[in-house]
Amino acid sequence: MVQIILLAGLAGFASALLSGMLTPGVVSLAFLFLVAPLPLFITSFGWHALAGALAGLFGAILIDLATGNRAAMAFATLFALPAFVIPAAAERAFAAPDRDIRRDGIVTGQLALVMTGYLAMVIVGSSLWIEPDYARFMSHLREFVADGLRVMSVPGNPALADPATFNRVVELMASIMLPFSGLIIIVTLVMSAAFGAMVAERSGRLIYGKPAFNGFRLPGGSLILFGATLLVGMWDGYTGVFAAILALGLGFLLMLQGLAVLHMRLAGQNGRGLLLAAAWGSIFIFGLPALLLVGVGIADHLLDLRNRKR
Repeated sequence: MVQIILLAGLAGFASALLSGMLTPGVVSLAFLFLVAPLPLFITSFGWHALAGALAGLFGAILIDLATGNRAAMAFATLFALPAFVIPAAAERAFAAPDRDIRRDGIVTGQLALVMTGYLAMVIVGSSLWIEPDYARFMSHLREFVADGLRVMSVPGNPALADPATFNRVVELMASIMLPFSGLIIIVTLVMSAAFGAMVAERSGRLIYGKPAFNGFRLPGGSLILFGATLLVGMWDGYTGVFAAILALGLGFLLMLQGLAVLHMRLAGQNGRGLLLAAAWGSIFIFGLPALLLVGVGIADHLLDLRNRKR
């Protein structure tokens, strides 16, 4: 018990530190936010979901003492709760005596989809809590973006010299800030959960066989939901923001499904590792391949590409 408490305290401190909420304003550490939930997921997958929950509680308490209750609430809802619920749900599904390995991919897709919807609700709910009136919220957000651009811009920047151009840049950045913040958090949680399970498995602490990535598949109806959220995401107001976050999250999950197809189709091929590394690397370097993989994911959803003969 003492070992679990010490482990949870260490993981909670590490996650809180990586999140940047203990050191607000330190821009050089901002990129560490992308791996902030990883210590919590390693604890949950490697020991127990309750140990991960305790780590999340420790992290939230530290942030509350250092920064305030709003930052602590953000940490708890965005990181700590998913780092408890996802491993607990995964253990219930994958450690069950009647587990059907053929359904591992669809169960993983269901977990990812539920998490995406939850995060969209948290982000929109937090925005409503801050300012129920959407027009006033966006006005405050534009002011925040404008102040940030003025602070970060170098002297002589042409965007600052031309008020019309500056206002267009501010409007664009403010309009995409909430949806793309949601996407970043979704990517952060999905990748942290995947690496957390991988670390637990490699260390021999995962009590069930980790589902193979090449089986990842979104549940039926996901394409209909994707199309609906793309349309509703063009609406104004918090409803449009919620739909836009869902659409971006579903696009990311469809990209992962496209990558899963690539993993499956390259199985047993010479140079498979190099080809997969190039595929993953091109997404982060160029971006455009991500759209192609979304298309592959959509095609797989419709045509079941992985079960077709080569």
